[in-house]
Amino acid sequence: MAPSIPRVWLITGSSSGFGRAMVEEVLRNGEIAVATLRKPSVLDGLAAQYPRTQLLILPLDVTNEAQVKSVFVQAKDAFGHVDVVYNNAGQVLYQEVEGMPLDRAKALMDVNFWGAVTVSFEAIRFFREANPKGAGGVLVQVSSMTATTAIPLVGFYNCTKAALDSFTEVLAQEVLPAWNIRFVNVHPGWTRTPISSSEMLEPPAVYASEPAAVTTKMRAGFDAFIGSDALAAVEVVTKRIWSVTRMDDEDLRKGMQEGIPGLVNVHTGMDSLGFVQAKIGRLQGELMWNTKVHYEY
Repeated sequence: MAPSIPRVWLITGSSSGFGRAMVEEVLRNGEIAVATLRKPSVLDGLAAQYPRTQLLILPLDVTNEAQVKSVFVQAKDAFGHVDVVYNNAGQVLYQEVEGMPLDRAKALMDVNFWGAVTVSFEAIRFFREANPKGAGGVLVQVSSMTATTAIPLVGFYNCTKAALDSFTEVLAQEVLPAWNIRFVNVHPGWTRTPISSSEMLEPPAVYASEPAAVTTKMRAGFDAFIGSDALAAVEVVTKRIWSVTRMDDEDLRKGMQEGIPGLVNVHTGMDSLGFVQAKIGRLQGELMWNTKVHYEY
């Protein structure tokens, strides 16, 4: 059955976007949030609304392994257990792949992939060794539709999320059933968050100034797209993710992907995908997308 007592969530990247929205959703539903972020003061307003017994705010840079281990220890000290880890911290850079400096591309991988891996390893260890025996837990990986659908202008971001998907599928196969650990791999579509802004666009690569370049045309229409109804509301997408984590095991198994027990792939907020596919298809004069059947909630 779905849990009847408040669960403890450990949420990374809680300053804005999906992380902040999930912290608020958890609190609104009477559950407990351990909100982690690089600058805890960002959540001062939220901290004033909830007691420390329901909201614990901790500093965390996911690229710092010692800090990752520390927040789990502090969560254990405060609440005795952690039931859900919402592995969300990430960055995006809008830039043509050839125009991206390698040091910035590597930094993006450090956060989006290696940071997520570090949190995942500690989550698995915690569910297995720190939680009551057999209690397990749920690891929610915030991936992206770009993990399965390559989109120009966010090429290296695509790569970080595709790598995270493969890692999650392998990890889900390697954990032992007795540990009772479940994985929810979330692939949001374009969603209205602070990173969905033309202000996030990096200067174009030299070749992208050519009128025929796909990304030249994408850049020209970026503001119109971001301002359109194609983007999902982050609160709506977050509610859907939260509801999946409340499902009974039997219902979760109905959404099992790739024949991997304990792993559910969720595709949500995907209304914009058709728009993006059609738009880029027209720009390129060809269909560039590989379609897949997804289990949607």
